[in-house]
Amino acid sequence: MKKKIIAMLSVMTISAAALVGCGSAGSADTTASGDNANEATDASWDADHLARIKEAGKITIATEGVWAPFTYHDADSDELVGFDVEVAAAIAEKLGVEPEFKEVAFDGGLTGVSTGSFDMMANGVDVTEERSKTYDFTDPYAYDHAVVVTLASNNSIKSFEDLNGKTTANSAGSTYEAMGIKYGATVSNVDTLGETMTLVLNGTVDATVNANTSVADYINTTGTKDLKVAATDKETTNYAIPLAKGSDNDSLREAINQAIKELKEDGTLAEISVKYFGTDITAE
Repeated sequence: MKKKIIAMLSVMTISAAALVGCGSAGSADTTASGDNANEATDASWDADHLARIKEAGKITIATEGVWAPFTYHDADSDELVGFDVEVAAAIAEKLGVEPEFKEVAFDGGLTGVSTGSFDMMANGVDVTEERSKTYDFTDPYAYDHAVVVTLASNNSIKSFEDLNGKTTANSAGSTYEAMGIKYGATVSNVDTLGETMTLVLNGTVDATVNANTSVADYINTTGTKDLKVAATDKETTNYAIPLAKGSDNDSLREAINQAIKELKEDGTLAEISVKYFGTDITAE
């Protein structure tokens, strides 16, 4: 009886050893697979932003969709159109990827670029010293001037300095909001250019600081004679594309700069500008 028990134990010991051997082999294989997976993951992480965009085959672009003629919806088709929309689409084509537009509030677009939710933003974003602390900008692709708009009957505001103690309306996070605050105005935040102009027209605010191009388009489109440009900033506004700061975007910025250069040289930028503004704002 003892011999049988000893024999059975021997068989069990051998079987256990065999199982351990299989387990060891299996563990070795799993480890090898894990290493390969990690290498693939590491390779993916090693790719910079431009490489990841090309791998995805698309570039996500933040834009408001409510600031004509830069980015807005066509009244008949409701299609997203505008100067910035076409410029961004042309840049995407140069990069060899599809543009994917994401409509968000202005400040939300900028935040999304810095956090990586969006690859870039195309929305008449002007280059400022403050923004350059957070974003790496491409070369400018268009130029403009900030203006103060008031009721045609308003004679109390004739300069930016006259905004001190007055009220203005602008998009949150915009340079124009910052300018209003800089000159001592109390700023109300609104979502669209139309709302901004309505607040000036009905006397809710005294003025708005905005882009000369957008103001001209609004006045021409609506035919209103109740608004006027009361002052124009002598400094030129440079519109460029903000990217998240860091070396991860170096090659993307270079590629976009090359695209802008080519679009300028072949006349595409000028053509898009004339289509939406009636003049070329892409030449400095």
